[in-house]
Amino acid sequence: MPAQETTARVPLTVLRLTIEYRYFLDKSQALFAGLRDLPHTGRNWQPYFQRTFEVYTRLWKHQQIHRAVLEKEYGLKRYEIGELASKIGQLYYHYYLRTSDTTYLKESFVFYEAIHHRQYFKDVLETKQPSLMIKKLRYFARFIVVCLLLNKHDMIKSLMDELTIFVDEYQQAYKPTDSDEWKVVLSEIETFLEAEKKLATVDTEGKPFTAPYRLQLDRMARIDRNSTDRLKLQEAILVGNYQNQIKFSELTIDLYRILQSLEREPPLNAKANPQNIQAEPMSSVDTKDIDEQGKSVKRTNPKKYLLYRPTFAQMMLYLITSFKDLGDNSAMLLYLSADGSKRTVKPEQSNGYMGGVATAVIAPKKTSGPEKVDTDQNALIHSFHPADLIPLTRKPLFVIVDSNNSTAFKDIPRVFDRPFACFMSPTEYPPSIKDTTPLGGLFTLFLHCPIKAFAFFSDITQCSPEIWSQGLVHLNETEKQISDMLETDEQLDKSYKKFMQDDFLRQFCVRFVLCSVMLQGHVNFKDPKHRPLATPSFPSSLVSHPQISNRVEELAKLFSVSPLYSYAESQ
Repeated sequence: MPAQETTARVPLTVLRLTIEYRYFLDKSQALFAGLRDLPHTGRNWQPYFQRTFEVYTRLWKHQQIHRAVLEKEYGLKRYEIGELASKIGQLYYHYYLRTSDTTYLKESFVFYEAIHHRQYFKDVLETKQPSLMIKKLRYFARFIVVCLLLNKHDMIKSLMDELTIFVDEYQQAYKPTDSDEWKVVLSEIETFLEAEKKLATVDTEGKPFTAPYRLQLDRMARIDRNSTDRLKLQEAILVGNYQNQIKFSELTIDLYRILQSLEREPPLNAKANPQNIQAEPMSSVDTKDIDEQGKSVKRTNPKKYLLYRPTFAQMMLYLITSFKDLGDNSAMLLYLSADGSKRTVKPEQSNGYMGGVATAVIAPKKTSGPEKVDTDQNALIHSFHPADLIPLTRKPLFVIVDSNNSTAFKDIPRVFDRPFACFMSPTEYPPSIKDTTPLGGLFTLFLHCPIKAFAFFSDITQCSPEIWSQGLVHLNETEKQISDMLETDEQLDKSYKKFMQDDFLRQFCVRFVLCSVMLQGHVNFKDPKHRPLATPSFPSSLVSHPQISNRVEELAKLFSVSPLYSYAESQ
């Protein structure tokens, strides 16, 4: 073969490789841009996500195999590899949000951590392109969100220090118009982390203690577990509508806590090595949530919709869509964290709509002339009332309300005789308990992590690691004991018997009972409005059972706060 032919073929091969790379890159960017237009409800988004994953898999593999050629002939830069890896991290994160599968949250972390380790965005400031600097800042903000959801607080602190420096560099270099927006981002993250610290117990060196936040493997339902009609929590609508609660992006502290309570603990072993991104990063993704017969395939976690300050119309859209999607023997959860909304009219004039919780209000368009606003009517329209739930009780429905008007939901009629339950937070707390509304609801905190709530109620700000570990074991054993008692209690309402077939709802039921018993014995919580309510109610023989109260007293003794708990009057 002539030397000239060999030489001529090399550029053609290189040209083909660069054309293929450009093709995959353009196609991936177009698909990624289309993700924002996908419906947030239903399942029609899944085939599109699958195509996007497949294209990014081929693009990543292509650049990894031919990186040397692409760098030399195409001019591929390190920050471009970082952009690609960042997009894959975003794909995994958004897939996690849509499926609630924490495996994909960990995969997102793997990619973000690899970008950080390899410093793909290290030299973007030298390019003198503000758009690249914005991409770098957004990457750090997204990485912090993923770390927050995985409770990697030490890494968050390190990332925050870096992000602060990079924001300063961005402002000094470009004098951008979005400087204030990035200051808000930094402020929200710092405030969010500080809020978590304020409710934390620390060791003797000032380090906050941790606890399991997600469902542990040993928390498995045992009632009719092998039954074909076993109920399962399928859909969860989580509403954060407190006007002044601390948040980061559109994640309030209450939403942050309750969403973790609706997830199983992710596996310890990640599918990819943080130091070495795999050639086929998306090979583990499986979007087949429906089988060939159209029946729902078992999910690890319930599908969650996180709604930050939704309007009434937005809430109803998600509720009705989730209601429509519910399969046989499936339940829906509605979690409301919101300011209370009460009417000023007399009950006989309310037509059943006495208020409930507030929803967000979209400011009306200005009119030419003055218009008198009926405050009570406006509040009536922009409230979510208990009666709004009645049509949804045609299917199994579990409601949790953390609000200063939670008890408005206590008398929802059970028209259709389907499983229904509503847990309501205390409407007030004793003067001795600080108002933590901006830091998150205490009722939500208890359902999320009982030991942290117990420590706060008992003013336990510091203890030894040994005591904390013993407390965790003690509470875990107590919850198992309550679960066993619920399973064998013949007086337990049939709705709870059905809901306890699901692992997540079972844990909420157990923790509600524990919360009720604990606050019932607390010397500062003697007023009924300071304690949670449930409808249907749990058997009085259960919530006043000496076995449970003895366990609480033992816990109080362990933490040296026995004077705060007394059950002499309640037994």
